[in-house]
Amino acid sequence: MITNVISAGPQQTVGDALELFTKHRIRAIPIVDGEGRLVGRFALKGILSRLLPAALTVDHHDLMDIRLRLDYLLNATPDVARHLRDLLPVKIAELMDSEVHVVHLDTPLWEGIRLLVQHGSPIPVVEEQSHKLLGLVSIQAATGRLMELVGELD
Repeated sequence: MITNVISAGPQQTVGDALELFTKHRIRAIPIVDGEGRLVGRFALKGILSRLLPAALTVDHHDLMDIRLRLDYLLNATPDVARHLRDLLPVKIAELMDSEVHVVHLDTPLWEGIRLLVQHGSPIPVVEEQSHKLLGLVSIQAATGRLMELVGELD
């Protein structure tokens, strides 16, 4: 488990979050309230998906049955940048995911791995009763723990 967690508050802005993503080279931030309880998750992938024109967010499987002309999007980059500029002052609370998959200190390793595979990394570790953020389980941390267990088997 990673215990040195970079987090943000729901009243911070998208601009604040983007600075944290860049400074700490992370892709997601747990959002905690004033008491340290997990209230959401804000991910770089989520903000980037909000910037794309709707036509580009169509799943590639959907494109098999329809033909889209995307030539009108050739010069869309300035519009995407303007849209990002407009989002910078927005409060994280307005855009965060409030339904977050979590694990507890007593969650079995295999369950944490299952959640990582299904929902991506990292998964917050919270106290069961208070929902206070204790740390994160990442793909790297889970793999490291598995390698420790492999060493114990010898």
